Amino acid sequence: MEKLFELSHQNPALFLDILESIKDAIFISDHEGTTLWLNSASEAMCGIPKNKITGRNVRDLEKEGLFKPSVLRMVLEEGRNVSTVQTVGEGRKYIATGHLVRNEEGQIIAAVAHLRDITDAVKNTSKLQEIEELLEKYSAQIRKLTNMQQNRIGVENVNLGGKSNSRIIAKKIVEKIAAVDTTALIVGETGTGKSLTAEKIHLLSKRRNGPFVQINCASLPDSLLESELFGYEKGSFTGATSKGKTGLIKAAESGTLFLDEIGEMPLHLQTKILHFIQSKTYMPIGAREPRHADVRIIAATNRDLEQMVAESKFRSDLFYRMNILTVNIPSLRESRDDIEDLAIYFLNMFNEKYNKNKRFSNGVLKNFIHYSWPGNVRELENLIERLVILSEDEFIEEKDLPQKMMEQHMISKSPYISNNATMTEILEEIEKKMIIDALEKENSTRKAANFLGVTQSLLMRRVRKYNIKLVVEESKTFVKQHYEE
Repeated sequence: MEKLFELSHQNPALFLDILESIKDAIFISDHEGTTLWLNSASEAMCGIPKNKITGRNVRDLEKEGLFKPSVLRMVLEEGRNVSTVQTVGEGRKYIATGHLVRNEEGQIIAAVAHLRDITDAVKNTSKLQEIEELLEKYSAQIRKLTNMQQNRIGVENVNLGGKSNSRIIAKKIVEKIAAVDTTALIVGETGTGKSLTAEKIHLLSKRRNGPFVQINCASLPDSLLESELFGYEKGSFTGATSKGKTGLIKAAESGTLFLDEIGEMPLHLQTKILHFIQSKTYMPIGAREPRHADVRIIAATNRDLEQMVAESKFRSDLFYRMNILTVNIPSLRESRDDIEDLAIYFLNMFNEKYNKNKRFSNGVLKNFIHYSWPGNVRELENLIERLVILSEDEFIEEKDLPQKMMEQHMISKSPYISNNATMTEILEEIEKKMIIDALEKENSTRKAANFLGVTQSLLMRRVRKYNIKLVVEESKTFVKQHYEE
């Protein structure tokens, strides 16, 4: 080995000569995916001169169909070595293995792909179909086992992790939906993790090596939404770019297009999406002929689409076309058994991210369980990140929680709650009780105000508001009568 290093130092081109002599294809890119070098076998494999490939990004080459998929793109995005079957050019198949090259600090500086042609070997077997079916069966099992391991280690998609019946049911439905290639609909409140669920379906499906493209249908005006989805030809309307635009449907080729907030999509676009789902063809703005795309559609909404259909605000044919496979993601209110586990997961995640060692007090976890979580998992995640960053002590205490959470927890424990009471009435009852308890404990309005963390003047205003009768005896204040008779 030392002799080889000595020779390479004397002749820097030695290693390239060695790589050039290899019959298999060798392809090298930098850490961003820009092609640095390829040997003659790679040139013959691609059918394109080296100088037409060198300097180009592997992602662009993949989009143009030269590699399906690009193993270098996969290793750079996943940050690990990857092996896959890669189709090149007109359909020849290669066993492709991608390796990462790191410097002494562990930073990625390059990626190397090694490809061996297996087309003839595959064609020469009479059991090709059986082999492909067996491979797909094993692949599905591997994806399922991998997902189970990820859930044990870190809950890849936390909205589906958990032990409550509603989340266990949702998880099983997701696995069944991922096994087929039909349009699917995800239903759930804001913040429950619908986009993560859609991505999980994609990663568990046969399309996992294709792109996952998503768009929020409520984020763009109608005119822009149409051009984003379907693209347009050059000069098709005022303001159109001279080169035209590739739409998201085309960008999702061989993968999944996720339409978030489908209930906000205007009716005329619903018609076009329905046509695409049924025929797999679409018409870019300004185009004269339809285009074909191999794309799976997954949609999501937090609205009642069935009610919208009844009100003629959503197309019934599109609703029934999407409603074949539906998964309902439960809110945290419907799966309180999972709140503590999710909270601990997020705590560990942010402790590691910010190099902290925070822990929850029992009171904090009780508050979490009783809180209504209108923002669901997203609100829980954001709150815990804020608590990890801002709390002063190692233990996160109830005093660190937002005021609205504390008030709601107090309300849930209050003996004054009744079905007919409004929130204002409940809060007033709690405030009265706190003032009376403080006065009876301290026997002084000044000390009681200090105990409650308010000014004495504010305390006295509340005493008058609630008609609390006080009596002073030997410089001590006693509650004589709580309420005016």
